Amino acid sequence: MAPVALGLILGWCLVAANRAQHVPQPSLSLHPSQGVSLGDTVTLRCHLPRMAAWIWLYQDRGWTHNKYKDKEQDVVEFSFISTSRERAGTYRCQYHVSEPLGISEQSDPVELVLTGEGAGDNG
Repeated sequence: MAPVALGLILGWCLVAANRAQHVPQPSLSLHPSQGVSLGDTVTLRCHLPRMAAWIWLYQDRGWTHNKYKDKEQDVVEFSFISTSRERAGTYRCQYHVSEPLGISEQSDPVELVLTGEGAGDNG
């Protein structure tokens, strides 16, 4: 009986992994798209091709944020008020769907470049 149960579990995992490959990729945009100065407000918008429950925003420096999305929305916004140097970098977004179960590929990257006094300082 145990081998049958194990086979069913492994089969379900393979089906879930196969479905995950068919989840469309989101796109990410930056607003304003250029000319973001240190201290400005900036918004990253993750555009979703289908309904999703959770959206993740990743920064190349290791910073991650997630947000639960209302099922009626096709765009999720992540805003930075008074943007600091630590927010500069490359961002990607990704989403999770429950029906059918799957996780999208990450979006193409978007680069947040800050301008202004001290934007390039490391300390």
